[in-house]
Amino acid sequence: MVWTWPPGDRPALKVFSSGRWRYAPVMARQDWADGTVRYQVEVDLRGDTRMSARTYHWPQPGLRVAHRSGSKPSKDAGGQGGEFPRPPRYRAGTARD
Repeated sequence: MVWTWPPGDRPALKVFSSGRWRYAPVMARQDWADGTVRYQVEVDLRGDTRMSARTYHWPQPGLRVAHRSGSKPSKDAGGQGGEFPRPPRYRAGTARD
């Protein structure tokens, strides 16, 4: 089961990386059939502002709760999950760059 939150109200974790605790907004929580929980987060692992997507098993010593969401999680991807954006529509006689 995968749970998501609204983009403006996502919970966040702190991830210990390169000797520091890094802020990591949660993209999704995954509840696996064997009872394990994993969190998919966006995190700057090196402190150089380069964000990476990572999935971490919960709980573990290198993770902490940074803050919770005020919204309830949803199993609905909101019509956006897994879809690519639509390509631009071109009118006859226009150039396609």
